[in-house]
Amino acid sequence: MNPFKSVHKDGDARIGELKTKSGIIETPFFMPVVTKATGKYITTDDYNNLEGGGLAAHRISARAVISNSLLLSLRPGTEIIKKAGGIHKFMNFNGIVFTDCGGFQSSSSFFELKSRKGLHFRSPYDEKKVIITPKSIMKIQWDIDSDIAMMLDDMSGYGTTKSDAKKAMDATHRWGKESLIEHKKLREENRNLRSVHGSQGTFSRQLLFGIIQGNFFPDLREESAKFISALDFDGLAIGGVAIGEPPKKMYEAVDSALPFVPKEKIRYVMGVGSPLELLELIGRGIDCFDSIYPTQNARHSSIFTKKGKIYVDKGIYANDFSPLEKGCKCHTCKTYTRAYVHHLTKIGEPAAHRLKSIHNQFFMQKLIEEAKDAIKKGKYQELLKKYRVIFAKRKSVHKKK
Repeated sequence: MNPFKSVHKDGDARIGELKTKSGIIETPFFMPVVTKATGKYITTDDYNNLEGGGLAAHRISARAVISNSLLLSLRPGTEIIKKAGGIHKFMNFNGIVFTDCGGFQSSSSFFELKSRKGLHFRSPYDEKKVIITPKSIMKIQWDIDSDIAMMLDDMSGYGTTKSDAKKAMDATHRWGKESLIEHKKLREENRNLRSVHGSQGTFSRQLLFGIIQGNFFPDLREESAKFISALDFDGLAIGGVAIGEPPKKMYEAVDSALPFVPKEKIRYVMGVGSPLELLELIGRGIDCFDSIYPTQNARHSSIFTKKGKIYVDKGIYANDFSPLEKGCKCHTCKTYTRAYVHHLTKIGEPAAHRLKSIHNQFFMQKLIEEAKDAIKKGKYQELLKKYRVIFAKRKSVHKKK
């Protein structure tokens, strides 16, 4: 049974519904990154979308977040999370939780080497050797009890040779098949058990998404899209983008894969989080996203507004007693001024990172709502043209898969 269905369309842009064991989430959606079961400087009480049974207007109201299963398995460890009742209860988040597999960490400083069976790391906490295989990462994600698990993939870096990109893609394909086999075994072994958190969900089981690789070579992207799409995944992701390449290259990689990704499956582009690029990809039929981009920008005082970015650390804001964005209903804008956030930034106060991050994450969630409203009204291209004018000349910075 396919957990996804499309319910509204405007050209290729669409609104859909994804059924999970924690409930139904409307697409498109943007996921804040809570790598270690928390964001940086902001926590899940900011992300939760319910307060007293109703929608809290000042909350970020993220419907989904993504954590890193590899890092969580190292600290606090899956046994602690299981004892807490699963990842939702452990971090007190009432929405949908994705877990990434750790493939992106192959670009990190604690990555050592690749073997036919998996990825070899040194723990960033105690430098012990860690080997991640499709079997082990499926078990980790199952024990964490996320709503959506990701297959183990092999991500090649930007600028790699075609030969190395193909080796990584071939490993991804092999591990994709192995991930599916292991995940189905876990479903069968636990077919009579429901997730503790999932009693209200439509699906009682964890979903598994495949990941398309191929680097920035169109023929490899096509090959990978065909291979991964032919497997029995619940959803399909395009990985290995937003890793330092120019936006043009990112769009080329996505466009090379998309014709071969079934429209009846949910489509996920990993790592994209700049406002304009997110809107461009929604226009291509992409359903969900994740990125550190909004909070990374916030920590560098780059603030998103509907008129473009402002840089609140600049001296012109020292005497500006208006909110970060006029009309914004986020906690920061309802409570503090540009002058105050500027002051906290200049004195190096960590609270400045929190307040700026809350605003940028709130902006992203409201942008998604604006996009969905435009799709329903058949005016998506008008919205996209408006934001192209606002954001097109802004430089994008990417750091995540």
